[in-house]
Parts: sequence; C-alpha cells; structure tokens
Amino acid sequence: MGRSQQADAWSHELAQSFAGLRAERHEGVLPLGSLDRMELDDVGMYDVRGTTQVVRRTSRTARSETVELLKICLVESGGALVEQARRRVPIGVGDFALYDLRRPYQLTLHGEFRCSVMTFPRAALGVPEPALEAMMEHPFATGSGVGQVFASCLHSTLEQRERLADGSPVRLREAAVALLSATLGTAGLTAGRANLALRERVLDHVRGHLADPHLSPATVAAALRMSPRTLHRLFEDTGETFGATVRKLRLEAVRRDLADPLLASRGIAAVAARWGITDQPWLSRAFRAEYGMSPSGLRRRIGG
Repeated sequence: MGRSQQADAWSHELAQSFAGLRAERHEGVLPLGSLDRMELDDVGMYDVRGTTQVVRRTSRTARSETVELLKICLVESGGALVEQARRRVPIGVGDFALYDLRRPYQLTLHGEFRCSVMTFPRAALGVPEPALEAMMEHPFATGSGVGQVFASCLHSTLEQRERLADGSPVRLREAAVALLSATLGTAGLTAGRANLALRERVLDHVRGHLADPHLSPATVAAALRMSPRTLHRLFEDTGETFGATVRKLRLEAVRRDLADPLLASRGIAAVAARWGITDQPWLSRAFRAEYGMSPSGLRRRIGG
C-alpha cells in the first residue's frame, strides 16, 4: 500500500472512530496514523499515533453528526494544540486538555506523536456547563497526585485491553470516570474556583448517598453545614435544579447497573431501589425520556 493510500485509510479510520473527524496535511507532511481502541460501556479509550497533522471537526460535521460527548487528549509524545470556540490550549507531554464534540474544533499534532484519548458522555462528570467551559480553557498536568493516578489508569487500561476484554466494562468505566472527575476537581480547587469546589462537595455527598430514600436538600445542607438556600443557589447557574440533578444521577446509576452483566439476575425494581427509586411508573417514564428506551428494553438490548 502506497503512502497516499495509507493516508486515505487513516482518514477513513479516524472519521469512523471519531464521528467524522478529518485528517489534513500540516507543514507539508502527509497525515498518517493508527489507533487501538477499547470500549467501556459508553466510554471510549484510544491509543492514537501518527505523523504531524491537523485533525478537524468541521461545522458541517458538528451539525450533521451530533454527539453528546466530551473528549480528552493526553499527550504521550510530540505535542498538540486544541482550538475551539476562540480558545487555544497547548498540550505538552504529560498534559491533557478537555474539549467538546458538539462543536467544531481543530487539533494540531506535532512531530511523531502518541496520544491517549478518552471520550465520555458530557453528563458523566455531573458538572454544570459553566464549570465545563472553565475547564476547557487550560491544560491539566498528570505528573503527580490524582492526575498521575488517572493517567496510569488510562495507560494501563489501553495496554491491557485484550486481557481486560472479559472483565466488567461498566466497573472499569466507573473507575476511569471517577479518576478523571477527581483530576478535574483538584485542578479547580487550585485555581480558586470556590463556588465550583463547593458544588463538587455537594455532588460528592449526593453520589455517596443516592441509595438513601430520605436524601433531600435539607439533609444534604445539614451534612455539609450550609443552609438549604445556599445549596440551591449553588445550582442556579447550571440550568438544572438540585432535585433534577439528583434524579439524573439516580437514573444514570440505574442505567449502569442494568448494563452490568454481573447484575443481570437482579430485578429492575431491586436495581432501582438500590438507588433510592421506588416509583416504578416514574422510573419507566423518566428512563425512556432520558435514554430513548425503557429499563426492560435496555436489559433486552444488553442481553443480546
């Protein structure tokens, strides 16, 4: 296969893997590359390598192939620059950047690059839109602390993908998303975003108490030593109320359990009750509205 054919094959693979992403020449270099992937439920992990190039998600592609996903690119070698919505975020070796697949973007990759890439639903972090926007403004380091643990998890999962194929993708997915969320949250604290940090404390508490049927604004506020008014104010700029956020987190927990093969023998009502949901008609309506199918429909699809 000639180099031009290799470039065409790479462009096709890139477009298939990342919803129409297009590879282009940069500095006269023909774009070549390869990738390996692993799917963990609704999270994708990719080991991507190649030559100097620009990869672009155009405005037309963003309109025609809408995906409610966020993406991080962790640079292992070479270098990268993400440009999206008037932001220019350089990514050095050992750093990663967060960007949004609903919008057009351009990623310039320098040298013989290697990147670890992760795509995930924008709702997975449980972070409001203004906070996500702030997180997209700068790179995140992974040289120490929680960031180093997250990078190690991402690397190890990709390197061991064949051995992990028989494991539980849902549980591995949860570990990866939790470590990414912790990395982003830690960076938010050091940047002095006090409101975001306080809201993250609330969300952490909620996630740890979703099974409690008595979970309420009053109980959460009391546990975190704030007034219910302050609690509600923290969610005013997110586009969702505190109650709606809790309901969405519970629905997502139910969806994860229903997709977990290790829990296939557990009834839908038992799964829902595990996360504090006892109203089955409400569950069916809300689940279908959020995911486009009933809980039993998801079970049938997962079961093959």
